[in-house]
Amino acid sequence: MVENKTTGSRRRRRSTAALERLEAARQRRVEQLERERENERRVDAALAPFAEAATAIDGVERRREDRVVALESQLERKLAELDRQRAAKVADFERLVEQVRADAEMEIAEWRAVMATSVAQIRAAEVGAAETAVLLGIPARMVAALSRLAAESGCNAGLEATRDESPSRADVAAVGENCGAESREEVAESVDSNGEAIDAEEESGREIVGLAER
Repeated sequence: MVENKTTGSRRRRRSTAALERLEAARQRRVEQLERERENERRVDAALAPFAEAATAIDGVERRREDRVVALESQLERKLAELDRQRAAKVADFERLVEQVRADAEMEIAEWRAVMATSVAQIRAAEVGAAETAVLLGIPARMVAALSRLAAESGCNAGLEATRDESPSRADVAAVGENCGAESREEVAESVDSNGEAIDAEEESGREIVGLAER
């Protein structure tokens, strides 16, 4: 009788221990499932902001590229406009420089004519070329060039009057008689084979400038 009671007690203890182990296993499973669900909730909670951030970054990058392209186009337009303005300024500058040079040449030519007239007046007073050069403090070659310029200027009116009539060398020589013996040969040589007078005033002017610079 006592043995049966002992055996029943052992069985009850084994059953209780098994139940406790099962309960513990179940509890561990429940806790594991709860952790998994919590992890899933955390993952889900993290996915939404991540997706939002990725979408926002894509939008920012697209806007950035669009803005950069717009700025580059704006820069190209401005540079093109600056190039056009620069070209216009350069053209204006070149025209201004040419005008300044032309005005200066005209003024210089007028003063050359004054110098040539002065030399002609001095020579007309029977002052020799060498003495005129010493008097004016210029080279003798410059005196000769100014004398030619004066002679050419004085003969231009006569040449213009005969040019339309296709003058012969004799006609030109006759005009040269009124311009002085020194310029007679030069005036005759200023007419080409077609009877057209060659304007040597510019050449004389260049020679005067070259002598003055020396």
